[in-house]
Amino acid sequence: MDASVWTQFALDPRDPAHAHLRAADHDRAVTCALLDEAYAEGRLDTVERSQRTDAAMRSRTLGDLTRLLVDLVPDGAVRPALTLAPDARRDIEAAAEAAWHAARRRAVLTFLGTGLIAWAVWAAVSAAAGSPVFLWPLIVMAVTAAHVLKVQLTRDQAIADERARLERQRAKEIARSRGRLPSSEDTLRLAADAAKRRTAALARQVEADVRRRVAERQGRSRHGDGRPGA
Repeated sequence: MDASVWTQFALDPRDPAHAHLRAADHDRAVTCALLDEAYAEGRLDTVERSQRTDAAMRSRTLGDLTRLLVDLVPDGAVRPALTLAPDARRDIEAAAEAAWHAARRRAVLTFLGTGLIAWAVWAAVSAAAGSPVFLWPLIVMAVTAAHVLKVQLTRDQAIADERARLERQRAKEIARSRGRLPSSEDTLRLAADAAKRRTAALARQVEADVRRRVAERQGRSRHGDGRPGA
């Protein structure tokens, strides 16, 4: 196992720019395969391997996976992160702002449309009752107005979140075009190999336990046969 194994990840998890990104199923499968390899080499015992494998399957970010491997895999040069051209960044910024404007437009239309429907229903019910009923449409309008206010007040955060999502999406597209992202077949193969290794390790553990129990039983039987007066 050498430093080249870090290239098996879609994005180098050691890079601080990637550490906060969400891990994919492929990244978890690679980590489990490396843990299995370390176990086969005797660098992890059964308990450590099980604990780290469970942690890998629960990991959310690439940084979480790095912490499980840092004392097992040599630390080679960090693979340079994919960078976006200025034009691409401007396009992403424009798209992020457009997404926020679309969200604000939907919130305003929901406020107006829901309010009109609520007042129309209220008017019909009041007419049928012969007198004005409780002004419940005000509650509906208050709720939808609060959503409009929230969208307006969280503008910067919403644009930043959308920008980050679009940048991750664009980075994956670039990596895939350069052949750095694994195919779904590779991910399935890694997961299957990891599952086979875990099954084989469990089978060896069960076999060793059975042999130990048989040996203990035989030992007790010989000891009993050798007792005086037996």
